[in-house]
Amino acid sequence: MKKILAIAALIFAVTCAWAQDNISISESIPKQAADILLPRLVQMLEAGGKADTPLKVEADVTDRMETPGSISQTALTIDLIISSGEVAETFTIKGVGDTEADAWVSAVKKFLPRSKNAQIFVEKLGF
Repeated sequence: MKKILAIAALIFAVTCAWAQDNISISESIPKQAADILLPRLVQMLEAGGKADTPLKVEADVTDRMETPGSISQTALTIDLIISSGEVAETFTIKGVGDTEADAWVSAVKKFLPRSKNAQIFVEKLGF
């Protein structure tokens, strides 16, 4: 039984590592946020049975606000553009944090790989 679990874990790890190589994340996305986003994208593809699909991820900050006061916070509205070949989808995410990097991380954590919009995007990848 332990051997079967070990083999299953190894296959899962290899699949995840291979799927991550197929995902290109823009350098405009801070590293902390990209490190959170990558496994979520892998999970989204694997849930739809498209783990071998290459993705390109770009982001565009559409709104940036600084809250006034002694403890200022940054609020971001980000269009996350995920594409593969002819298929592209824009996911709008929002985040708030003490710094811009914290706001990015907050926003990326709100990207849900099992959301209805993510499932629809993966279905479009079926060509």
